[in-house]
Amino acid sequence: MKKTFISSLIVSALPLSVVFAETDNEPAARIDPLVVLGTRPDYADENLAGSQDIISREELSISHVNNTMELFTKIPGVYFARYNQGIINTDIGIRGFAAEGSTPHAKLLIDGIPSNLHNGYSEMDQLFPGNIDTIQVYKGNSDPRYGTFNVAGNYNIATRSDIAREVEVTLGSYNAREIQGYWGEQTGNLQHSYFAGYRESEGYRDNYDIDKYSVGGRWFYDLSDDTSLGFIARVAEYDADAPGYLTQEEARKHPTRSAAYARQDGGDKETQSYSLHFDTALRNDLTWSAKAYYNYYERERWVRFSEAGSLANRYDEQDHYGFISTLSWDINEQWALNWGLDIERQDVLEQRFGTIGNVRERDTSNVSRNFDYDFVSKGTYLQVSHAPNEFIAWNAAVRADRIDGDFKQRNAAGEVISNQDSYDYGTIVQPKFNLFLYPTDQLTLFANAGRSFQHPVSSSAYTDGDRSARDVSVNDGWELGVKWMPTYSLELRLSYWEQKAKDEFILVDGLAQNVGKTLRQGADFGMSWMATEKLTLWGNFSAVDSEIQSPGADRGNDLRSIPSYTASTGVSYLFTPALTGRLHYDAQGSSYINEANSGGKFGKYNLVNASMDYATSWGNINFQVNNLFNEYDEYVYDNGGVDGVIYSPGDGVNASVSVAYKF
Repeated sequence: MKKTFISSLIVSALPLSVVFAETDNEPAARIDPLVVLGTRPDYADENLAGSQDIISREELSISHVNNTMELFTKIPGVYFARYNQGIINTDIGIRGFAAEGSTPHAKLLIDGIPSNLHNGYSEMDQLFPGNIDTIQVYKGNSDPRYGTFNVAGNYNIATRSDIAREVEVTLGSYNAREIQGYWGEQTGNLQHSYFAGYRESEGYRDNYDIDKYSVGGRWFYDLSDDTSLGFIARVAEYDADAPGYLTQEEARKHPTRSAAYARQDGGDKETQSYSLHFDTALRNDLTWSAKAYYNYYERERWVRFSEAGSLANRYDEQDHYGFISTLSWDINEQWALNWGLDIERQDVLEQRFGTIGNVRERDTSNVSRNFDYDFVSKGTYLQVSHAPNEFIAWNAAVRADRIDGDFKQRNAAGEVISNQDSYDYGTIVQPKFNLFLYPTDQLTLFANAGRSFQHPVSSSAYTDGDRSARDVSVNDGWELGVKWMPTYSLELRLSYWEQKAKDEFILVDGLAQNVGKTLRQGADFGMSWMATEKLTLWGNFSAVDSEIQSPGADRGNDLRSIPSYTASTGVSYLFTPALTGRLHYDAQGSSYINEANSGGKFGKYNLVNASMDYATSWGNINFQVNNLFNEYDEYVYDNGGVDGVIYSPGDGVNASVSVAYKF
């Protein structure tokens, strides 16, 4: 095991932002260049002891991206796999799990609604920055609220509901054009808001045209002082060509090129989301929240990975239905009880066909997948919280999940050729624990421990044989940390964590392969300092180490696609009351691209972004430059077989200007 973490504890740093209350001796101060991090009471209110970070609306308002996941560059400890392949564009990872989707490990929720695809991918491109209020990331496995995909943490995105009217227009490099409009009103007891966004761009590389739009609305009505009923609807579409992958020499000499064989690559995806939200106070000390939802995902992709391969058609259609209930009882000032339950059903059609002249080939021998299956997950948890005095607070929970479903494999003509049932995992029990200690008003000590699980997806989740022959991967983890605010303008946070798994699997071409027992460990440490009323400095460093521990040829090796570190540092300066400048340095370490750790390491980058904001009487003007020094970066994948290692260059220097009008 590599001994990298003692040094990491010393040199690492993490971007924080704090909102401080006004006192008799201190002026009200706000530090929010990037991340709003909870002060002491917020830790206990969230019931989560650990690495929890929030991107504020202020930061999101100046962000303009082709791919929504790029917004997570503002979160410490999050790393990226930037495929840059049309509708398959970017993935993110946390806590030593691969960002490229080979180990699904994070639960995505939008307005409290689960929004992962069946295979665990997070579908965020249905959102524009102009429609997001906050993004919250929790890293760890002590959160009992979620079951499936909540392996290493979760991403919670809240859409806007504020009272405002604004339109923003953006022009940028690669002929990027974007318009976003938001309208939020309060009419009597009805709070209603609407959003529409459209973006198009030709992209840094050839054959990378994208068109995306999203429209949505929220309607929340107060039935009484204690009860509200809400409805949220959203429809989005993303259409894009894909530049394909290059050889190493091509990628580094000609990063803007598209692969000649990939001129037919591209696709489109459509997302629909509808949800009902009911909240009521049954008594002063008892509240109930319920959500019912329907999500629809359709994705079609035409892809060819190399000159040696052939053009394939990949089609997925998914219908997700679910219900979530949470009952909270404040027994007294010291004790509280939370009970939650959820159920979700997924109906999935998953197809992969060969093609002739951009038309699906019906030859049975050239149909690699024609799956039709349903997947049902049910979960419940009970959490007790106790704060006996002002110096300590803790909570403990137990969660239980069950998984079921059936699977049909069809031939090219659509005839059923195989019926299977899901593996019987029994009841998956997961204990959780969070502890908070407050020795002084400036110091918070925290600790957490918990168990989570990873389940197979797609055809790997089903069998026509012994249903008990396979189990889920069990993950046990813990974290110790401290948050210290020595002065009202300076905050530091330090933590160390470990997570062990058994029977872990990775996805290779969508199918599960068991790598057995694994160990992940890491350290996060960071600071945010408002040096003067005009100058704010922040920085972070997160170190990660992973190891395969099962006997075999790969024992002692790193897991694939996990960077050894991530780091950011930045400065925000108020030149005048109207003019603000920001500089952001973002770095990521290299990683192996296979479990054999052969072929070298890839993926290291050092990128610098800058922006200027000018506040006017009618709105705001923003100018930003990404990859200021035009540094080369790339995503590298070991595709095996005849394709071998393939490369996708990242974007070069690019800029945009945005004008927002508020009325």
